Amino acid sequence: MSNSPKLRLPFLNNSKADKRLTAAFKSNSRIIAPVFILLIIAVIVGGYFLLQALGVNDNGFIASGTIEATEIQLGSKVGGEVDRVNVIEGEKVEKGQTLVEVDGDRVRSPIDGVVLYRVVEPGEIAAPGATLVTVSDLNALTLTVYVAEDRYGQILLGQTCQVMVDSFPGQTFIGTVSHIADKAEFTPRNVQTTDSRKNTVFAIELTLEPSDGMLKPGMPADVDFSN
Repeated sequence: MSNSPKLRLPFLNNSKADKRLTAAFKSNSRIIAPVFILLIIAVIVGGYFLLQALGVNDNGFIASGTIEATEIQLGSKVGGEVDRVNVIEGEKVEKGQTLVEVDGDRVRSPIDGVVLYRVVEPGEIAAPGATLVTVSDLNALTLTVYVAEDRYGQILLGQTCQVMVDSFPGQTFIGTVSHIADKAEFTPRNVQTTDSRKNTVFAIELTLEPSDGMLKPGMPADVDFSN
């Protein structure tokens, strides 16, 4: 019988390679697991601070209202024939500027502002005290919203809030709470239950920061009362 050496094929004996592969996999698992946990923690913490930066919290709420401006209606003391009308609607005017001349009487603007309405033309007859033009300061706009009684206590005088309008999506403006009503409006006649009292609303007025003419009277607006 021949004593020739046996042929050994490396691919038929992989037990050592399998052991090394298994050991490497276990070693990597010990490293990957803590890293994966740290990534989850980082995502949770990052999401929390992102929500805080965006002003999102459980106590926040949004109220809606309409932007308003103080309108000043100007007329002539004496009345008579309108000699000249020196402005048009939408024109900026300065304090003391002559807007309308009526039978020698000059109607001047009491403020720096904008002409909202012009209701007379030269040659017309104006009654004493009748409104001829209306001016307003569009840098002194206000916004009134109505808040339910269960939210009323969360609002403070001087609180600053973000204001949003549909005309400028994604852009926010700043409003400051300048008045909080001490009496409810639209109050039911018989307020006896808790659910009924929640229907009671209070007027909250905000003063808006100048917006370079972007905000205008009559615009619907939303106020974010997040803390």
